[in-house]
Amino acid sequence: MSEQKTSMRSLLAAIRKFWWLVAVLALAGGAASFAYAAAQTPLYQATSSLHFALDQGASAVDLNQGSAYTQSQMLSYAQLVEGSRVLEPVIDELGLDTTPRELARSIQVTIPQDTVTLKITATTEGPESSAELATSISEHLIDEVQEIAPRNPEGGSTITVVVYDGAVAPEHQSSPDKTKAAALGLGAGAVAGIAAAFLVVAVDTRLRNEDQLASATGIPVLGAVSRSPLLAHRSIATIQQRLSRTTEEFLRIRSALTYVNVASEVKVLLITACKPGEGKSTISVNLAMALASEEDSVLLIDADLRRPRAHEYAGVDGAVGLTNVLSGEVDLDVATYRFPGTALDLLPAGTIPPNPAELLTSAAMKDLVAAVSHRYRYVILDTPPVLSVADANLLSPLADGTIVTVDAQKTRRVSLAQTTKILTGGGARILGTVLNRARPVRDRDGYYSETRG
Repeated sequence: MSEQKTSMRSLLAAIRKFWWLVAVLALAGGAASFAYAAAQTPLYQATSSLHFALDQGASAVDLNQGSAYTQSQMLSYAQLVEGSRVLEPVIDELGLDTTPRELARSIQVTIPQDTVTLKITATTEGPESSAELATSISEHLIDEVQEIAPRNPEGGSTITVVVYDGAVAPEHQSSPDKTKAAALGLGAGAVAGIAAAFLVVAVDTRLRNEDQLASATGIPVLGAVSRSPLLAHRSIATIQQRLSRTTEEFLRIRSALTYVNVASEVKVLLITACKPGEGKSTISVNLAMALASEEDSVLLIDADLRRPRAHEYAGVDGAVGLTNVLSGEVDLDVATYRFPGTALDLLPAGTIPPNPAELLTSAAMKDLVAAVSHRYRYVILDTPPVLSVADANLLSPLADGTIVTVDAQKTRRVSLAQTTKILTGGGARILGTVLNRARPVRDRDGYYSETRG
């Protein structure tokens, strides 16, 4: 039952997301079907109805027997309609350029159940000609029945055939039914659109919202950061607009981390992602700023020694930093940069070394993290993507918890599964995930306004 509900929700979500595709295909199907029907030659149908009776006896028994006999012969009479003995005279009378076999394809004979009536329906390209054809066939069928029917003592036919409902030229064509064709095309197009929408959603394994993210791994979702112009150019939303939607989203993540601290204290946070370009540095810098306050000082360490980006958010050079401290070239206080008016310090990556993994797993790195964890309330390690290099996995034992950044526009389910498997295999404690570049929630958009910084 739960799987059925999930499938139904997925189908409805697909329709809501790609409603325009469903509408376009439905309209296209309806228009194409209507155009095809309009291009076909119109056909008209006219029907002539005949009644058969046996003229023998006057008692009730004779009448019943006569009726039973006539019913038994109705199939034979029906076969006569499409025979050459009836159709050849019709062709000659109407001057038709055809053969009895070809003409028989334009005729439909029906016998209502348990009756002695027969209906002849003729289909032609004109209303008048259909009525003329049905009438002519009826007349020549009567002649043929009269000729082959058993004779009475006076030499007359024992079968009487009368036309009780003559053929009338139809006012409207019987086919093609353009309205019906358009409706069928519209329905078929809609079904095709729904199938296409569901297929697109099924093939798309990106984790678009928090529900999909939570169900993909079972790991808690700490929050979601919506697409925002404030984050488009390596900026810090919590500094530019403190009352923006984006700032509020990072404050929600901060609140989620406070609940994580209930079980065990978390001072050193490692933030990573699955692959490059998923926004782990954006999350690291903005979350660090959200965590920083008068009571809580925060140190952000750019531990991505391959493609460092944190210093760009601060607008500093970043040539002196972590690698220089680990090598003993400079002191920590000299290498750190304080964001003005905040309790957030940044330790840039420094000079990019030829051996990043060796530096990150060195005793100096371990001692540094231990030392700064006593000086700061929070220490955040911005590390390389897990599926690119092993650095994040090597650093995870130094952290109290790990946060995985998931990009709603890029990250695939299989990538996230591989990332969590690698991290947990290395002993990492994954506190949760953060969904980056998520679709904004409409209800909140009306309350917050943001401008490009």
